[in-house]
Order: sequence, then C-alpha cells, then structure tokens
Amino acid sequence: MNLEELKSAWQVYDRKLQVSEAINEKLFFSMIRDRSNSRVSRLKRDNTLLMLLMFLEFTFLVAVFAGNPFDFKFLWQYVPFLFISIGNLMAIIVLFKVYKMLKTEITNDNLRLFLKNLITTFESNKKAEGWFGAIMFLSGSLTIFSFLPNKLATKSLSMAIVDTLIPLAISWLIYLIAYKMGAFKNQKERAFKKDLSELEKLQQELQEN
Repeated sequence: MNLEELKSAWQVYDRKLQVSEAINEKLFFSMIRDRSNSRVSRLKRDNTLLMLLMFLEFTFLVAVFAGNPFDFKFLWQYVPFLFISIGNLMAIIVLFKVYKMLKTEITNDNLRLFLKNLITTFESNKKAEGWFGAIMFLSGSLTIFSFLPNKLATKSLSMAIVDTLIPLAISWLIYLIAYKMGAFKNQKERAFKKDLSELEKLQQELQEN
C-alpha cells in the first residue's frame, strides 16, 4: 500500500470514527431526553391530579363559608378555614407554574435549557412550599379548636378540652411523621439534576475532545 492509499484509508477510517462518535452522542442525548420525558409525563399526571384535588378542596371551602355546615356561631371559627384557603391558593399557583413549564416540548437542542429552567422553577418554589407546609400545620391545629364552642354546648368544660386535645395530639403526630418521611420536601428535582449533571459532563468531554 503506497502513501496515497494509506492516507485515503485513514481518511475513510477517520470519517467513520466521527460518524460513530456523532451517533453515540445523539444516542446519549436521546437517552437522557427520553428519561426526562418519562419523568415529565409522570409529573404532569401527578400535577393534574393535585390541581384537581386543590380545586375540589377550594369548592368545599367556599361551601363552608357560604353555607356554614358546621353551625359555627363566631366569626373566629372560620379563621382556620381562611388559612386553609390561602394555602390552597398558594398550592394552585405553584402547581400551575410548574404545569406551564412542563408544556415545553423537549428536544436534543433545548434539553439542557429545559432541565435548568425546570430545576430553577423547583428551587424558586421551595419557599412557597415551606409556607404551604407551615400554613397547613397551623390551620390544621386551629381547625380542631374551631369546634370547641360546639362541644361546650353539649359537654362540660373538662370533657370538651380533653375531646379537643386528643385529636390535636393525633394531628401533630401525623404532621411529625409526615415531616420525618420528607412529605414537605420536594424530591422530584433530584432526578432532573442527575440528568443535567450527566448531560453537562458529556458536553464538557465533547468540548475537550
């Protein structure tokens, strides 16, 4: 084999190598994209269900204020339900914000930007989620006290207090268990952060090569 034939063979091999690297790059991008799309689909489904539940709860709260189904006698008895309404609206706003973000079509070209924007959205929602947890804890506790006047109408003071403290203790125990299990922490961003980390590592290696 002369020099020209050797150069020609090397160029053919080099082109095949470049094509192979390009195919591997596209496959890797597609793998991360498909994995992210799968997570986004689950997230869309979960968010849609949560928004539906929030709207149903809001409808219930409107009914409480409009119809007084619990026979409240004082305005202060409605205060816990007002807090719940505030938390409910906060949750709807956060869910709608994420839902709008999830409507973006993911491609290989916008994959990195999409992941970064989604993670940023999750990060910006953490403060609102913290307030939501605090409001729901406070309103859950106060809701139990809102029924105290009704209990005093049929029970002695000591029995009414005991009948209030028992469900209050149970409510606090449930919140404590939920908090320990991470119910008030958004874990969904971790998977997307992993995807972004793998993608950025690949892009860095491509730039270095």
